Amino acid sequence: MPLPTLASGSTKGTAGEERIEVAESCETGSGRSRKASFATKNYSFLGGDPSVDFVNTVEDWLSEAPVDKFKSYGDLLDWSQKAGIVGSELISTLLNAASECEQDSERVLRRARQFREHMYRILAATAAGDPPDGKDLDAITALARKAAAHSRLELGDGEFAWVLDEAKGCELDWPLWELARSAVALLTSESLKNVRQCADETCGWLFIDRSRNHSRRWCDMSSCGNRAKARRNYARQKARRLAAG
Repeated sequence: MPLPTLASGSTKGTAGEERIEVAESCETGSGRSRKASFATKNYSFLGGDPSVDFVNTVEDWLSEAPVDKFKSYGDLLDWSQKAGIVGSELISTLLNAASECEQDSERVLRRARQFREHMYRILAATAAGDPPDGKDLDAITALARKAAAHSRLELGDGEFAWVLDEAKGCELDWPLWELARSAVALLTSESLKNVRQCADETCGWLFIDRSRNHSRRWCDMSSCGNRAKARRNYARQKARRLAAG
C-alpha cells in the first residue's frame, strides 16, 4: 500500500494548542552547556491502545496530503509522555541525551515514522479483512526483537513483569521499544479482530471498537461523524431543491 508524502503541521483535534518550550541544561561531549527542549502539543487518544494512538499521529491518512504531527524527536517524547508510555524522569534523561546526540535523535525519529507506517499498513489491512504484507510484519518483528534484548524480568508486588531496562547514554530508541512491545501485545490479542478504520473519506484513523454491538464507524463522532452527518444533510437538501425545480 503506497503512502502519500506526509506534510508537517496539524489540522485536526488541535484546538487551543500551545507550543511551550521546556528546557533543561546538559553537558555535551565538548564540555559546553546546551539547552535541550521540546514543545508540547495536543494529541488525540481515541485508538484504544498506545500503538494505535501512535499510528493516529498522522492526520488524514487517506488524503493526498496527510499531516505528520511529529516534526522532531522532542515531539516523539512529548507524545510518549502524554500517552503514558514514558515517565517524566525518563523524558528528562532522553531529552538531554537527544541534545548531546542530535544525529542519533534524527535517525530515531525516522525509525519512528517507519514503524508508524508499518503499523498503519498492518492495522488498515486487518480492518479491511485483508492479510498484512509480510515486509511490514518483519519490520515490527525486528523492532520487537531489539526491545526484547533490552528487557528483563522484574518482581514487584508479588508478581513478575517483563519490563524495559533503564535508558543509558544515547539509547534514544526507548519509546520505540515500548511501542514495539505494545504493538506485539495488540497483534497477538483478541482485540485485533475489533480493529476498525474510520469511515470518513480522508481520515484513515484506526481504533479498537469496544462498543456493545461492535458497530462503531467513526474515530470520533464529534469530528468525523458530524462531518458525515452534515454532508448527508446537504445532499438531501440539494436533492429536494433539484426535485422542486
